Amino acid sequence: MNDAGFDSPESAAMEGFPPRYCHVAAARVDGDHACVLLHTGSQSHPYLYEVHSRCRNGRWFDDGSSNGSGWHQIGDDPELGTLTSWDDAPEGASAVRMEFQGVIVEEPVRDRAYLFVWWRVPCPEDEWPRLLAILTESGWKDYDELDVWRRLLHGKTL
Repeated sequence: MNDAGFDSPESAAMEGFPPRYCHVAAARVDGDHACVLLHTGSQSHPYLYEVHSRCRNGRWFDDGSSNGSGWHQIGDDPELGTLTSWDDAPEGASAVRMEFQGVIVEEPVRDRAYLFVWWRVPCPEDEWPRLLAILTESGWKDYDELDVWRRLLHGKTL
């Protein structure tokens, strides 16, 4: 751990990861909080890793990490946190559409990965973010239509 902190949340997230094998796939910042999605695998075998960071006195520090989407408490309030949803996307995808609590949002795909972040929300009990569609070269494809590529992407047979 670096006690002096870092200039950016991306630099804080990359601490301990060799740049030769790891890079930032996506990052979102909201005030003094950030979520950075790292790509730690190869193009053919993607492995994504989520790092939360917090800014104190103008410096960014690691504030927890995970190898899966989910809810992460921020600050002193145990009821509020950061909710994330991310995954690898198929080759050629340029955006992803999700729905959470009745609100539909879109985020770009970068380096075959997408990242959605909801800040200062309670941990969901029943309703979690839901993938609706992915934008490909031929237009938006409803998630239900994507079952074939998801199976192929994860090496499963049709």
